[in-house]
Amino acid sequence: MRRDYYAVLGVEVVATVREIRQAYQRLARQYSPDVNLWDHTARVLFEEITEAYRVLSDATARSLYDRYGHQAFRREGSQGARGPRRTGGVRGDDLHYALELAFTDAARGVSLTLEVSRLSPCRDCGASGSRQGAPSVACDHCAGTGNVWQESGPPRPEPCLACDGLGQRVADPCPTCRGRGASQALANIPVTIPAGVDTGAQVRIPGEGHSGPFGGPRGDLIVITRVAAHPLFVRKGDNLHYEVPVTLTEAVLGARIQVPTLEGSAVLVLPPGTQSGQVFRLRGKGLPKLDGERRGDLYVAVKVLIPRGLDARTQDIFRELERLIPDNPRAGFFTESRDYPRPLEVRP
Repeated sequence: MRRDYYAVLGVEVVATVREIRQAYQRLARQYSPDVNLWDHTARVLFEEITEAYRVLSDATARSLYDRYGHQAFRREGSQGARGPRRTGGVRGDDLHYALELAFTDAARGVSLTLEVSRLSPCRDCGASGSRQGAPSVACDHCAGTGNVWQESGPPRPEPCLACDGLGQRVADPCPTCRGRGASQALANIPVTIPAGVDTGAQVRIPGEGHSGPFGGPRGDLIVITRVAAHPLFVRKGDNLHYEVPVTLTEAVLGARIQVPTLEGSAVLVLPPGTQSGQVFRLRGKGLPKLDGERRGDLYVAVKVLIPRGLDARTQDIFRELERLIPDNPRAGFFTESRDYPRPLEVRP
């Protein structure tokens, strides 16, 4: 479902041509494919912005759009293009809202109230699109017949877009909604974000989008989430990853250490001889899955910290350990050959 063109450009329904052009130029620079080479989302937005500007910058197209919305430019089967009947039956457009979420709110879920600007039934004209008491006149586009002949293909009549095939139109459109029957208004909408959403997730709230023209039913509100990064955890799907530093003694002898989780701290048991880079899995300590029945896991990678600035006594202790543990972890890595009789000495 396409967004309202005025909302796409971020302008009011009563915006001037200059304001529409300035908004288009600003957004086109921001989302241009030349700037966002690999960003598919930016490319889609750029096409949407261009389409909105093409319609709103043309006086005739804008007038039709103000009265009928996207229905004014939609063709359906062999019946041709149809404008909406003034019976309040045409559904309004969906409303998209970008929501910034803290990592903890996305992990636990949150209920909040959003203030949105959306098309609502015009109060000044009662969603009729005309001034109170304004009479109807014969449509000058179809000469009151309700039909026009298509310009290409086999000749056949099509319902007139300007009057919706009725042969009549409003002589004096409502100045508030410009004959559309709906105008922009602020609304506070309660929204519940489920636990475990990620950036790009869409939460649909039925019936809270734009009102249809002439009192038509509302479209849906679609909340698109963008989740901030966590200072410690790295998210990969429903799993979390974290690197914990440990001392050389803890790695060699084993230890019980505390590690952070989303619910607080947990105890991780390091076995003796833990290697740097070794990863431990804490089941069920990741993010909730959207099905609400399971959770991801927390993967903790160990980083062994090597002590620096040792005094003479401590150095002697490590030399004694070297004598007691004569293992060579690089044994067999290299062999001398005729071309390389001995390794080169390289100093950092």
